Amino acid sequence: MNKMQENKNTKNNNFKDKRPQQDHGGIEDRVLKIRRVSTKRAGGSSFHFSALTASGDHAGNVGVAIAKSKENINAIRKSKDKARRQMINVEITKDGSIPHEVYIKNGASKLFLKPAPLGAGIIAGGSVRQILELAGIKNVSAKIIGTNNQISNAYTLIDALKSLRKLNYKGASVKPVIEEETE
Repeated sequence: MNKMQENKNTKNNNFKDKRPQQDHGGIEDRVLKIRRVSTKRAGGSSFHFSALTASGDHAGNVGVAIAKSKENINAIRKSKDKARRQMINVEITKDGSIPHEVYIKNGASKLFLKPAPLGAGIIAGGSVRQILELAGIKNVSAKIIGTNNQISNAYTLIDALKSLRKLNYKGASVKPVIEEETE
């Protein structure tokens, strides 16, 4: 390398080091969908962008949001911030699955989530798979019926994950009831 290239490399490296580093606490963001939306006005058509993003920490917290802006980058940034604010906590079993089956209908979108055995992986498609990965769920089977709209499917999945309960919340254990009756 000659001196000119060395100076360029060190200059760029120094600049990167001086930038403020943001620590997001292990939260990963994924852009699920970007749309260019046009509206007709008297002076012509104006274009905006809407971005759907999901944020998660792979440990049971996940959020989904959509935001709009005139520029693509601003729409993504706004939706990431919104998704982090709207994070929910998801119940996950020891083997990385969900505690019980869930069937949710939200508009035209119908979603069926079912726990899968250890090692099965995430059996789902589209935006549902990415959101489940960000939530930290490793073994689950999902079926989407009714629509291919990623935005609708993402919000339906969030509703399904909100409805998950721990197994001990579902009902009383059989053992204590039988022991009380025998005494």
